[in-house]
Amino acid sequence: MKNFRLIIILFITVICSPWYCRDAAAITQQKSDVNTPAKSEAVKSEPNSDANNGGELLSAAEVEGPNTPNGYIGGDAFNLGFAGILKGYVNQQGLVNYSKLRRFRLELNDAIGKFANLKPEVYITWSRNEKIAFWINAYNICTLKGIIDNYPVKPSRFMLLFYPANSVMHISGLRDGTYFMIMGIQYTLDEIERDVLLGRFEESRVCFAVSYGTMGSAPLKAEPYIGKVLEKQLDEQMRNYFSRPEALRIDETNNVVYISPIFKMYKWHEDAFFKQYGTNKLFREHQPVDRAILNFVKDFISEPNANFLKRHQYSIEYIKYNWQLNEQLTE
Repeated sequence: MKNFRLIIILFITVICSPWYCRDAAAITQQKSDVNTPAKSEAVKSEPNSDANNGGELLSAAEVEGPNTPNGYIGGDAFNLGFAGILKGYVNQQGLVNYSKLRRFRLELNDAIGKFANLKPEVYITWSRNEKIAFWINAYNICTLKGIIDNYPVKPSRFMLLFYPANSVMHISGLRDGTYFMIMGIQYTLDEIERDVLLGRFEESRVCFAVSYGTMGSAPLKAEPYIGKVLEKQLDEQMRNYFSRPEALRIDETNNVVYISPIFKMYKWHEDAFFKQYGTNKLFREHQPVDRAILNFVKDFISEPNANFLKRHQYSIEYIKYNWQLNEQLTE
């Protein structure tokens, strides 16, 4: 009987001990957290981050957990999931090794599956910049998928009258007739750019962040866009693009400014730039759409070129678009 009482006393002592109560509470909390999105802890970034050196991404992204019905993934963690495929097949000039990517297309198919399987209830928790980065990455990855599914490009005899033999224009319906599943909804490339990026988010810079699979479009970055450094990535992309002669040339002798034809590629491009940059405070001698384009361009070019645009009289001409495929030349 005495031994029995000792056992009872020891049991009560264990139950009431602080460490037992603490561990029991932790176990209960873990069970209750199974269906609750995990809260992330932002990792502090150094001032001289990789994002400012050679266009590399910040290493500090919000990595939270798998995107499952019972879990959650942050926008930056999701977008960083495409770093491997972009760094593996895109060089620093923005050219794609389509031959190699075609051999390892399972990686591309896996990336496309991530867009299809993302849960809308996860997406809506992301910040605005994370969402914009997501849609830019979706456009670029889906473009790669559309090209790889038709690579090597088989030219049409009729289209050869207008486009190079390796042009994406020989891929029928690439931008407006091919459907990509994103969060359970089918989108065309045009719908992603026009209706989502320009229509919903009203972010004109995306016209030079998405890749059309051509030499004339802005170079494809060898890294995904992420929310944490989206502003830096986009501004860097604009400056790099408009430093190229196929994007901006100034003929001071004949007073002619040659500008990228991307601004005029679609009516919705013109509408987007006019809506966001259509002020009459500068460039009033030019037509409204041209004025909006100049207001945009001046912020991403060298100071001498910007001063020329603001202080001289000149005509505007749009450069002929280069429809060649943005592929790496391989032996």
